[in-house]
Amino acid sequence: MRALRARCAGPSVAPVSKPPTAADVQRLQADLEAAIALHQKGDLDAAEAAYVKILERAPSQPDALNLLGVIHSERNRNEAAVELIGRAARLRPKDGAILNNFGRACLRTRRFEQAIEALERAIAIAPEVVESYGNIVQAHRAAGNVAEATYYIEALRRVRGGSITADYEQARLYSDLGDKARARALYEKLTREQPGFSPPWHALARLDTVTPGDPLVDGLLAAINQASEPSAALRLLCYAAGKAFDDLGEYDRAFDFVLRAKRQDPFTYDSARVQASFDAHMKAFDAAFFAARSDWGVEDETPLFIVGMPRSGTTLAEQILASHPDVYGAGELEFVSQITYRAVDYLRSGRYPDAVGDFSADTIAAFAFQYLRKIRPLDPRALRITDKMPHNFQALGLLRLMFKRLRVVHCLRHPYDTCLSCFTHDFAHHHTYNQSLESLADYYTRYRRFMEHWEGLLDGALLTLQYESVIADQASESRRLLSFAGLGWDDRILAFSETKRRVATPSAWQVRQPLFSSSVGRWKRYAHRLAPALEAIPERFVPAE
Repeated sequence: MRALRARCAGPSVAPVSKPPTAADVQRLQADLEAAIALHQKGDLDAAEAAYVKILERAPSQPDALNLLGVIHSERNRNEAAVELIGRAARLRPKDGAILNNFGRACLRTRRFEQAIEALERAIAIAPEVVESYGNIVQAHRAAGNVAEATYYIEALRRVRGGSITADYEQARLYSDLGDKARARALYEKLTREQPGFSPPWHALARLDTVTPGDPLVDGLLAAINQASEPSAALRLLCYAAGKAFDDLGEYDRAFDFVLRAKRQDPFTYDSARVQASFDAHMKAFDAAFFAARSDWGVEDETPLFIVGMPRSGTTLAEQILASHPDVYGAGELEFVSQITYRAVDYLRSGRYPDAVGDFSADTIAAFAFQYLRKIRPLDPRALRITDKMPHNFQALGLLRLMFKRLRVVHCLRHPYDTCLSCFTHDFAHHHTYNQSLESLADYYTRYRRFMEHWEGLLDGALLTLQYESVIADQASESRRLLSFAGLGWDDRILAFSETKRRVATPSAWQVRQPLFSSSVGRWKRYAHRLAPALEAIPERFVPAE
C-alpha cells in the first residue's frame, strides 16, 4: 500500500508535564504498529479510531498524523487530509513518503502548486518512492502544464522502465488536449499488454461512441470475467460496459452493468445530514441578513461561477464561454471549498454557517482577495475567469457577500436525464447520493428546493441556463449568456467545439463535437428502470412534455 510506506521511526510525543518513560514510548510504538496492521488489512474504521487515540496521547506523532490523513484522503475528506499530512510533513520535512502523501492530498484538493512543490522535494529526497513520479505527472497534467507533465512521464519511464502509469498518464494527457487518435492508440496498447488494468478500458469506452463489432466489447467482457469481486477494478470495468451497451442500444444490459458497478464499492447516503446542511445555510443567509450587509464585498468582476448538479451542462456552458477571447475557462476549482472549510478559523465562536453573523466586512473582503489571488495568475489578461465546480451552489451565501457584482450561471437539465447521467458515471465517494436511484432523487429534490431559496435572493446575480434550450437554439442562449457575463458577441462562440483548450471532465469528448440532441430525453430509454427516481422527484421540477 503506497500510503503505508511512511517510515515508522520512534514516535514523537507532545510536551507533557513530565517526560515520557521508556515504557510509554514502547506502548505508543506498539499501538502504532497495531493501527498500521488494521490499516493494511483494510479495516479503515478501526484504524482511524486507533490513530485518533494515539494522537490524543501524542498530538505530534508524525506517523499517526500522516496515516490518519491518508484515511481521510481515501474517504474524500480532502481538506482534513491536507491539514493532517501537512502537519506530519512539517515534523518530518525530509520524509519522502510523507511528502508524497502530502502532494497527493494537495492534488485531490486542486492545490496544484503545493502538490508539485511537495512532490519535487519527495523525488529529490527519496527517488525510491516511485509513486511520487506518477503523482507529479497527475499534478502537472491537472494544472495544464503540458511540458512538465511530458517531462515527468519520461522520467517515470526512466526510473520504472516500461511503466503502465506513464503510458496511461500520457494517454490521459492526449485525451485532455483533444488528440483522440494518440490517446486511443495508447489505451489500446495498455489493454493488450495489461488486460487486468481497468482504467484504460474505462477510458476507451468513454472516448467515443461504441459501434457494433467493436472489439472493445469482447475485450471488456473478458476482463470482467477475470476480475475479482468485489473490487475497484471491476467497478470501473462495469461502468465501461454500461457505457458500451448503452451506445449499442442494449439498455437493460447496460443498466445491469451499472448496478453491478455500484455493488463493488457501496457507500452510505445520509439524507438527514444533507438537509441539515441546506437548512443551516438557508437560515443563516436570508433576506434580512443580506439587507444589513448590502455594501459588503469587493467590486472585482473577474470570477464567473457555473453551478448545478453534475452532468447538467456545466462543461458545455464553460466551453461556450471559454470560446470568447476575453474568457479563461479554469474548469473545476477547489478554491471556494478551501475558503469555506477554513471559514470556521475566522469565527470567534460557533460553527460555519451558523455563526456567519460574526464575520466582519473586512473578513469577507479577505475571503474575496484570497480567491482572486488564486485565479488571477491563471490568465492575467482575461476579463472573466470561469469556475465550474458544480457544487459551489452550496456556497452561494458566502459568494454573495464576497463579490458585489457576483455572476452565477445555474445549469439545469431535465431531472430524469440528470439523474440517469449521474447514475451511470463513476463519481468520487463524496458524491454519496450517486449510490442509488432513491438517494439521487432525494438529493436532487433537496438541491432544487435549496436553489429556490437562492433564486429569490440573488436577483440579477443568477442566470438559469437550461440545457435543452441551448441544444435547441445555441445562438440565442449564447447571446443571453454573454450578455449576462457583460461581454460582447464573438462569432467564435458558435464554433465552441473547435476551441483548443484542455478539458479534464467526463464531458471532454462531447464538448469537442458540435451540439447534438441525442442526449435530450435519453431517460425515456430507461424509464422502466428509473421508477424509483421518476416517482420521487416532485412534479414541479419536471418540465412538461
